[in-house]
Amino acid sequence: MSFNCIARTTIELACGRWLFLLIGAGLLVSPLNAEDSLASLLRLAEQDPIEDPVLLTQFTEFSESLDAIESPVTEVLQELDEGSLQRSVRQSFTSESFDRSRGEQQQNNFTAFPDFDRGIVVFGEEAALKIGGFVKADFISDFDPIDSVDSFDTSEIPVGAADRKNARFHARSSRLSFDTRWKVQQEVVRAFVEADFFGGEDGSNGSLRLRHAYGTMGYFTAGQTWTTFTHPSAVPQTLDFEGAVSNVNRRQGLVRLDLPLGDSGWSWAVSLEDPRIEIDIPIGITGEGRTETPDVITHVKLERDRSDFQAAFVIRELGFQPVGDPVLTDTAWGLNFTGSAKFLEDTRVYSQITFGEGIGSYRGSPDVVSTGPNTAEILPMFGWMIGLKHVWNDRLTSNLTYSELTLDPIAGQAAPTCVQPTIWREPDSQSDRPRVHRD
Repeated sequence: MSFNCIARTTIELACGRWLFLLIGAGLLVSPLNAEDSLASLLRLAEQDPIEDPVLLTQFTEFSESLDAIESPVTEVLQELDEGSLQRSVRQSFTSESFDRSRGEQQQNNFTAFPDFDRGIVVFGEEAALKIGGFVKADFISDFDPIDSVDSFDTSEIPVGAADRKNARFHARSSRLSFDTRWKVQQEVVRAFVEADFFGGEDGSNGSLRLRHAYGTMGYFTAGQTWTTFTHPSAVPQTLDFEGAVSNVNRRQGLVRLDLPLGDSGWSWAVSLEDPRIEIDIPIGITGEGRTETPDVITHVKLERDRSDFQAAFVIRELGFQPVGDPVLTDTAWGLNFTGSAKFLEDTRVYSQITFGEGIGSYRGSPDVVSTGPNTAEILPMFGWMIGLKHVWNDRLTSNLTYSELTLDPIAGQAAPTCVQPTIWREPDSQSDRPRVHRD
């Protein structure tokens, strides 16, 4: 072989390798899509003849390999593009007022509203719907007598009852929810409905019961949801559905205004709410409770990265109407101080102090009690709670809660019993009118 032939072959090999490297560099900076793929670019390069057999063989094998991986790569890129589009659409229907949770304090599985990115989510151009829920099975065994078999309701513990036990399996705590969101003038509007199966009598299979049904737009909320008097972040995460004995966890119809106070972490809320009352009617009186005005509730809240605190106040009017007589009314009030703080990285503490007069129904107790055959009084209440929650790992947590509720006995009040029959009779004279007054 002459020197010229050797030089020519060397030059051809070098040019071929440079052409190969230039093609590879071009591929690295070129976008990959179905119309302009790696294999397509290499096919264009094949139009220039390559005389070196070794280089041609390597080039052909490389082109065939790219043909084999082109389809999977294209599918992955399309899925990534669809995922990015879906995330973009999803974010357009999220709102800080609905989804913000400072300091992980409101991440409570049984009280916080579900995230919008889990469950069955259906997106449209103008609206989005999420279908959520869970199945919760309760296996309960009572070693001492209690007349509430579905939950640990302390008001149903009998006094002096014969020894007995209860065994109960149910799934009444299971839930189903619908979260719908759409935009009105760039403002995200939300309608949320959630139900469980705790309707019906204790011990039954249960029927559908409404928990939440409300709408939120901007600073306004209307419908049925947690009362402004409670603080969901301080609700203990207990397995038993009843929860702590003094914890305020009432949900009711309301119209509420929530206002953030700048960027300070402070916020203020005021609401008009459903005025449900519980009255222990004297045995000598026939009549029924009246709710002529809504409960007025307000609270101030401070939220930080590792803690949040709230002070709430309620003022309400309690009414009772004897048959054929005008309505008798009096004023009740209550205060609720709550807090939740991250004590350690995986441990938080929460607490509550509640007191007032005529607010027992906010915790399943009477607001007014009978003190005689034809007299009744507003019942004072004091309750407190403290708890600790520790997260061991992603699947295991521990929760310890101590709670106490005190209802001061009033002179003339009947001794508490588990079941007390109510005897009705017509009043004999005007003097039989109940005298409802504050303690």
